[in-house]
Formats: sequence, C-alpha cells, structure tokens
Amino acid sequence: MKVGRNQPCPCGSGKKYKHCHGATVDPKSPAGSLGLLASRMEALQRQREVQQGLGRPIVSTVHKGFRFVAVGSRIHYSRNWKTFHDFLFDYLMLSMGTAWFHAEVLKASTKSHPLVRWRQVVDQHRRGPGRREAIFSSPMVGTVAAYLALAYNLYLIAHNSRVEALLVKRLRDPLQFAPAYYETYVAAAFIKAGFQITPEDESDSTTSHSEFVATFPETGKKFSVEAKHRRFGKQDGSVANQLYEALRKTLTHERIIFIDLNVAAAKQADAAQAALREALDSIRSKEPVLTVDRAPAPSAYVVVTNQYHADNPEATNLACEAFAEGFKIPDFRYDAKFHTLREALEARNKHFEMFRLMESLRTHYEIPSTFDGEIPELFFDRTTPRLLIGHRYLIPLADGTETEGLLLDATVLLPEKKAYGVYRIPTGKTVIVASDLSDAEIQAYRRHPDTFFGVLRKQGSTPRDALDWYDFFYDTYKHSTMEKLLEFMKDHSDIDGLRSKTQEELASIYCESLVYSVMSSKDGQQA
Repeated sequence: MKVGRNQPCPCGSGKKYKHCHGATVDPKSPAGSLGLLASRMEALQRQREVQQGLGRPIVSTVHKGFRFVAVGSRIHYSRNWKTFHDFLFDYLMLSMGTAWFHAEVLKASTKSHPLVRWRQVVDQHRRGPGRREAIFSSPMVGTVAAYLALAYNLYLIAHNSRVEALLVKRLRDPLQFAPAYYETYVAAAFIKAGFQITPEDESDSTTSHSEFVATFPETGKKFSVEAKHRRFGKQDGSVANQLYEALRKTLTHERIIFIDLNVAAAKQADAAQAALREALDSIRSKEPVLTVDRAPAPSAYVVVTNQYHADNPEATNLACEAFAEGFKIPDFRYDAKFHTLREALEARNKHFEMFRLMESLRTHYEIPSTFDGEIPELFFDRTTPRLLIGHRYLIPLADGTETEGLLLDATVLLPEKKAYGVYRIPTGKTVIVASDLSDAEIQAYRRHPDTFFGVLRKQGSTPRDALDWYDFFYDTYKHSTMEKLLEFMKDHSDIDGLRSKTQEELASIYCESLVYSVMSSKDGQQA
C-alpha cells in the first residue's frame, strides 16, 4: 500500500510517516551505503554478544572443507563440525583427554565415570530417528544439556583464562565431579559477563584460597569467588552450611558466593520455588548471628542458583533459576526498597559489577549453535529468503503486478505474524508490503528483535520499572549538548545551579525528571 508522507505511519508509532519509517536513508546512496555497512557490523557484533557473552568471541574459519576453531592458543579442526554444538560434542573428550576417556569406557558400567554414561546417552540421542540430516534440531533433554553445558563451560574457560587444567583434574575424579561441574558453570558465568578470572596461588599455604579471583575490567575491582554445590536429593532449601563454609575462609577481596540448591525435578515447580524462598530466609536468618572464629561473619554477595538438568536425564524444562542477595549488604537485598530514583541509581552504581553479572545470567543462558553469531533459525533454514535491509526483492503492487523493491526499513507485528517492509520501487515511490513470517522466523525475531533485519534497529519494548525507564531515556539523551539539556530544563526551580553541572550530570537529572513524569502519569491512569 502507498502511504503519504504526512499520514500516520502504519507501524503504529503514532508519528507521521515522514518522521518514522519514511525517514529512512536510501541504502544505495553514498551516505546510506556506509551507514548500512556500519549498522550490519554493529548488528552482528550485538548478536555475537547476546549469543556468546562478553568474553573472547568464537574464533573459527573454514578452509578446504575443514572447520578450524581456536581455543586459547590451540587450534582444533574437523570436517564434521557443521554447528558449534558439533564442535562441543568432540571438544569435551579432547579437553578431558581422549586416552583418559577411552580408559574409563573400558571399566564396568557400575564403575564408569558419569561423563562416560552421559556420552552414551548423547550418542544415542544423536543417532535417533530423523538424525540422518547433516544439520537437525530436537528438544534438549537433561543429559544432553548437561554434557553440552560442561563442554561449553570448559571451552570458555580455556579460551579466556588459565584455570582449565585445575578443573579438569577435579572433573576426572568421580567424587569431585559434581562440585567441579558447578565450578565450571560459575567460572563461565563470570567470563560471559565480561570478567577476567585468574587462579589463586595454591602453593601459598599461609592463607585461604577461593575458587578464583574475578576482575571487572571497566572498574578494575577484584572479587574472591566461592562456588558451593549441595548434594542432589535434599528436601529442604537451607543454604546455611554452604554459606558458613564460604565465609569462614580468610580471603583477600570482597566475596561473591555462588550456591546451587540442586533441588529435584523440574516438574515440581512449586517445590523449587519454595526451596528458593527457604534459601533466601536461611541467608537472612544468619545475618545477625553467624560468626567466624568468634567474630561477626564478613559481608558477601550471594547468588543462589537451581540447576537440575544433570540429575534429570529426560527433563526438557531446563531453565536455571537464580536470585542474588546481599549478606550484610542492605542496599543489595533481593527486595531492597528505595525512597527515590536517585537512591536506586546510587545503589546500582555502587554494586555496578554485580548488576552486570546478574544481567548476564539473564541474557547469556543459551549455548550458541553458530560459529559467527548468525541467527540459527535463519542461518540454517535457507528455504525462505531472509528479509535484509538494503537488499532488493520482487514485491507485489496493488494493481496485481510485481516489481523490484529496495527494502529500506521494516518492522514486525507479532500478533499478525507479519513483517511490514518499506520498499523503494524503480519509479522512486515508497510502498509498504506485508510478508507472512514462519514459526522459525517468529522464534528468530523473539531472540534477536533488534537485528532481525540484518541491521541494528532498536525495537520497542516496555520498560519494567523506574530504572528501566531511566535507562531508556538516558540512552536517548546521554549525548545531548549542555545547551540543549538546559533548554529542556529552563523552567527548573534551580536553573542557576544546573548551569554548574557537567553534561553527564545534566543528562542524568533530566532523565530522572522524565521518569517521575512517566511514573506519575502511569499512577494516574491506574487510579
């Protein structure tokens, strides 16, 4: 359909078409070509970060039919690695040692290592019905998920740090396998959040040691990290014993303690939630009374997780639950309340590294299946041409004819399962054409809405709370000039005082005022 420049934009933004999707720069122009290329590079970088985290990216290439993958300073290669999962299935055996693995296979089934039993299940899963295609997809069951997760954790550790050898030695011991497995999860979590992890000097017997030291490069702050894993099958959710074991050590840096509840089956969702609540209560009950060597226990950040795929081989509901609590850190409590937005912002800045860690846990929870950050649902399914801004497509017109159209911009309306594209046709006119989206495309859009069309286009999302609103506004005004910000706040009661502020301070103050305006408006609507 044709849309006039002064008509409302069909995307539903409420703006005039010329100020919304009609304002797109033609990618064929010199300025548009450079901007399009930069946006595509930025989009791919964003996809990589969402899929792979903030550590070193996957380094891989194909040469003469072989897939080469760099892991730290080592290079591995094979003809059989079509997906990153293919590589991980082999990498776990390589990292644990092929000779060690084969020796474990020869043992009686009752004495074989857990990894050997996992591998047998994985092999059966990969040889199952419908698995003859070069690339296939299937529901992830517990044992396969646990195997891949360990492989990915060890890959991240070897690719980003020097602690892999210490963990491999413990993983080979059946008695230490479960807690060492959890340590790989914790180490990988810090790597994906952008931390640098280093082992402590175990030869120094004069002091206690944590699992590793995590350093956040942006601030340079260091943390001593502890990982505690409860035995599977416990009925309660108390983590008091694990908390004490982590706090009784004399450590150099501020502590971050990870504790895995390891509560039973995923089907028992109510029981799992109750256990998480009990874990939180057990942490808080110990704040006023817990002592170490007759002195009050030190403060710590505590992250409680609940992973159950390793002990539920057939489970398909594999979400990992987690919450963070500040032990003797009041403004980092799970349900901390603040009187003003400024107090909340100050608390977030104070605990900046922990907020980044928790945000990474929410974002980087899947194992990538592509090597270069491509969206898997679109990369592996080539039956439908992908809609990419800057590409040309044959599109239908209102009179029933077809013509070539250059895709300038696009948006997705999920309820309709359609993509609305803005095309420039050879006559120079601009038209909007709707395209049906497959289930795979819908899934791809849900995973990567901002890069679905091959360039970076921030898609609308509803902020959850006041801090989300602040981030939304600050992202818009953080680069505004001081003059423009002062103009926006010309009616402020302390305009003279504002003139002495820095640009960053002015942007923050202005965004705070916008948040209060929005929140008061929402309260009024609810009333």
